[in-house]
Parts: sequence; structure tokens; C-alpha cells
Amino acid sequence: MSHGPSQETAVSDESQTTTERAQRDGPAPTVPAGKSIAELTIKAVLIGLALNVVLLTANMYLGMRSGMTISASIPAAVISMGVFYALRNVGIGGTILENNIVQTMTSAGEALAAGVIFTIAGVTYLDQSIDIAETASVAVLGGLLGVLFMIPMRRYLIVEKHEELPYPEGTACADVLEAGSEGKGGIKLISLGFLSSFVYMWLANGMAAFRTTIQTAFSVGQTRGFAIGGDFTPALIGVGYIIGPKIAGYVFGGGLLAWMMLIPLLITGGFVPEANANAALMAQANAVWENYIRYVGAGAMLVGGFYAILSMTGTIRDAVGTAVAELRGSAATATGQRRRTQRDLPMKLVVVGAAVIALALVALPQVQVGLLGGVIAVIAAFLFVAVSAYLVGVVGSSSNPVSGMAIATILIAALALKSTGVTDPVVVLVTASVVAIAAAVAGDTSQDLKTGYLLGATPRKQQIAQIIGIGISALFAGWVLSFFHQAYGIGSNTIPAPQAGTMALLSEGVLTGTAQWGMILIGAVFAIVLILMNVPVLPFAVGIYLPITLATPIFLGGLLRAGIDKYVAWKGDPDGSAAEQTTYRGRIIAAGLITGEAIMGIVIGALYIRGIGTETGVPYPLGLDAGTQTILGVVALVALLGIFMGGVLRGSQTADA
Repeated sequence: MSHGPSQETAVSDESQTTTERAQRDGPAPTVPAGKSIAELTIKAVLIGLALNVVLLTANMYLGMRSGMTISASIPAAVISMGVFYALRNVGIGGTILENNIVQTMTSAGEALAAGVIFTIAGVTYLDQSIDIAETASVAVLGGLLGVLFMIPMRRYLIVEKHEELPYPEGTACADVLEAGSEGKGGIKLISLGFLSSFVYMWLANGMAAFRTTIQTAFSVGQTRGFAIGGDFTPALIGVGYIIGPKIAGYVFGGGLLAWMMLIPLLITGGFVPEANANAALMAQANAVWENYIRYVGAGAMLVGGFYAILSMTGTIRDAVGTAVAELRGSAATATGQRRRTQRDLPMKLVVVGAAVIALALVALPQVQVGLLGGVIAVIAAFLFVAVSAYLVGVVGSSSNPVSGMAIATILIAALALKSTGVTDPVVVLVTASVVAIAAAVAGDTSQDLKTGYLLGATPRKQQIAQIIGIGISALFAGWVLSFFHQAYGIGSNTIPAPQAGTMALLSEGVLTGTAQWGMILIGAVFAIVLILMNVPVLPFAVGIYLPITLATPIFLGGLLRAGIDKYVAWKGDPDGSAAEQTTYRGRIIAAGLITGEAIMGIVIGALYIRGIGTETGVPYPLGLDAGTQTILGVVALVALLGIFMGGVLRGSQTADA
């Protein structure tokens, strides 16, 4: 395998023919390397910062609600195109590379949100409040590690592995930006999804006009505790549509294993916690899931994470080789003599920056992970940055198993720290938070760099934009997290934050000796069986520790995607243009669904904080009975699906206008 560019390669770069470069570096970019256009400008930074905060908030809500976040690159690209289109009407245009900077900065907020809500939010499960300063400190340190550690891997993963690693969101985002002249069409699509979702969730949660959740538990013969149901909200359906039927099916498969197999076996076998022994059957199922089944998911995630690391040894070796080769070369060779599209931030900055962050993890009073915790965090961050950057190249950022990497870190850190006398699970949780945030940011950074590679962006400028985006996201993350906790309560039915609960449970369980190691072992063995069968482990594990009410609508979204694709193929699509058009339209509308529900969540949360609806649970209830709410819920769901399909299929045979 190649270990990156040598000094001779860099020096002779400009003397190579176009054909030789294409064979080495992949397809010709939209903006040639020899052409310089506006890129990292003040207006691009300002627009990027504004969208960063909005989509940070939206993804924190979505992630705590569904257990999954969605890459913000595509909606950010569409929105920024609309903004630049409006500015162009008043004489202030924007280039395609400025649009790319905006989506790069915006998606940084989404990525950082994932790491924060999957880990730091878990302190609320440990009866501690959200510390805004601590959240900001951990977020910025973890985020910077994610960007810095990705730099030496960029050339290997993005350029040399161009054909092997498609980076789906990054490639799709490049397609969207290249179609920037169709900005009006993209804005119409995302507005359709946004408004549909916004109204839907206002009627459901603002006025209690209908129910979104339908669930039931039942017995078959002597076996008790089968449970099935769904919380059919726009965001969850949008998640399923974007990740597609295959990954959605794996998630739902994990849910079926947990709720239709393991939970009935445990309830029938008398494993219901004593406090819930006389509760309704659905309550018993929830209690068993919380006390036992999530450990099974944790075990599966642990094995899946380590298996991913083993699969990545070649990539890690090559990345280290690239870094060493550049450090041995002169500064001029590393930067000045490379073409614009191959210039990264210098490796010396990576090394010095990582060292400073390691010291900060030990020294900053807001972090307090100690020397051992800091060492574990930095080493694990480097390993899992490599895993994350590779995996998202295959399955995409939305399916990036950040929580699995955090679980692996928690188990390692908890066992190591326990041996030194540490008894506070928050210390373990914070250590894992650094790793989770670094892994999430690295996955997003790699997608953004893929987009830039296809467009002809300057990697160094994208990396600077990512760092700026990380900084602003970190400042707001604690405030947003605290807002949602005040409004809904982290761990409530509205925002169950399943990963955060699992992380807290594991951190405390390992330190106190109460961890369900037997259940963890069951999950680990199950994961090994899946690996032997060549079945993806991590989506199944996500399904196991998600409530079935979240896995079901995600699966419905995946089925919707499959049905639309089959319909388009049945109608006739000889050149594949109709399928490409429906994929584009569907992703944009689905992004609108997710954003609309998230923004409505903010609106209703603000009303709760003001005291409106806190007694009834609904700000402005209509007073309808349960039966009517259920019937209207089915009608509303069918209407939502109809609007979605109509919006997607309307452009399936023609180009988007």
C-alpha cells in the first residue's frame, strides 16, 4: 500500500501529464487546480456560522429523540445556495467553493452534536446537571482532535481510495452544489418537507389533534411480553428514507430481536425488575429493555467497534506513514510545491495541536479526566478517527457508529480508571465524550473533504472552516443541551436520548461492579455470529438498544424509499436519470422533514419553559378523546406519506426545475 507522497512525488507534481494525474488523483475537479476563485470569504464564514447553530440545534433534538443524527451537508448546501441566489439579486454573488465552505462549517455543528448528545448528555442519568463550561471544553477539544487526526489520512482515504470509498453524502453534496443553478428547485423541495413536518408536529404535539405513537404488548400462549409499535413522526420517517431500506432493515431487525424475542423470553422467565412486577405488560417490557437488553446492545457494539479497528489496521499504518513522510520533508515540499487542491494544514500543526490538547485534557479544571484518562482519550481518539473516517466512506455519516466507539472507550477507560481508584462515572463519561466527538467530527470532515476533492476546493481552507465551525458549535452545545433538558427532560419519552442513557449505565456499572456482564457477553457473542455471517453488526446493535417505537418508523421510511425506487424502475428508466432525480428530490424533502420537526420541537420547548402546557403536556389541547386521536393519527400519517411521495415522484421523469 502507498504511504502517501514522497518528496520526489511532490517536486515532480507539476511536470506530470494530465493523464498521469487523472490516473493517480482520480477525476478532474469542477474547479481546476490551476484556477483560484473565492472560497474562504467573510460572507461564506458568516452564513456558515448562522446555519451551523441552527442545524446543531436541530440535530441535537433529532439525535436525542431517535438515537441517530443525519448529515447536515446536503440541506446546508441547498440552503446556502438559496442565500447566495438571493444575494446575487442584489449584486453579491457566491462561488461554488464558497457554497462548499458554508456546508463544511454547517456540517461541523451536526457532527459535534452527535458526539455531545451520545455521551455528555448522559450526566443527567447520573443525577448531575448540564455544565455548560464543561460541555464547551470537552466539545472543542474532542472536535479539534477529530479535525487534526483526519489531516494525515486525507490523501490516502480521499484521493488514493477514491474508487473504493464513495463517501455517499460527500459525493451527493458535490452533485447538489454542481447543480447550484437550480437553487430555486432545491429550496422548494426542502420547504415542502419543512412545512409539512412543522404543521404535522404542531397539530400532534402543540394541539393534541392526533397521536403519533401506536404501540401494544401482548402474550402468545404461555409466553408474555411481545411488544411492537411505532412513533410515526416526520423526522424518523425521513431518517429511514435517507439511510435506505437496507440499513433501516438492519436497525428494525435489531429491534425485532430485542422486543419480539429477547424481552418476551426474559419476562416469561421472571426477569422483570421488582418495581415493575405488577405494572402493565408494556411497562414491564420497557423495564426489561432498560435493565437488561441495552447491555446486550452494548456488547454487540463493543465487538463491532473492535472488529472495525482490526479491519482498519492498514489504513492507520498508511496514515502514520504519510504523516512521518511529510514531517521528514521540508515545509516547502509539504505545502508550497503542491497544487492548490492538495494543500493541507501542515503536519507540524497536527503534532503540536494534539500535544496541546492532551495537556489541556489533564490540566483544564472543566475537564478533569486526569493523566490516565487523557492518555486513553487521545490514543482512542486517533484509532477511532481512522475507523470513523473509513466507515463513513462506505455507509455514510448518518450510519456512522459513533456510539459503538464510545461504548468501547467507556469499557476500556472504566476498567483502567477503576484500577487507579477512580469511582466517579462522570470522569469515564467525559473521557468517552472526547473520543465520541472526535470520531463524529472526523467522519463529517472526511465527507466534506470528499466534496471538496470533487469540486476542486483547497483542503487547507476547508480544514480551517471546519475548525471555525467546531469552535462556534462547542460554544453553543452546552446551552442547547441545557435548553432541551429544561424543556423536556433528557431521558423522557420525548427525548429519551438512548445512547446517553446507555453510556451512563455502562460507566456507572463498570465502576460499581453492577454492570450486566452476562448480557454484555450475550451481545458480544451475537455480534461474533453476525460477523461470521458477513452481516453488519452496528446497525443491528443500534436497533437492539433503541425503543421499538423508534426503529419501526425508521424502517417505514426505508420501505418508502424502496417502494419509490421500484415504482420509478417499473415506469421505465433506461438511462437512470429518473432514479437519480428521485434520489435527489427524496433526500432534500426528507431533510426538510427532519428540520421541520426539530424546529417545532424548539418552539414547543420554548412554550414549556414559559409555563404554557406544562400541566397538560400540550400547549393548546383540543380536548379530543383517545380513539379520535388514534384515527386522526392514521389519517395524518397517510397524508404525510402522500405529500412526500407526491413531491418526490413529481420530478421522477423530468429534470428538476
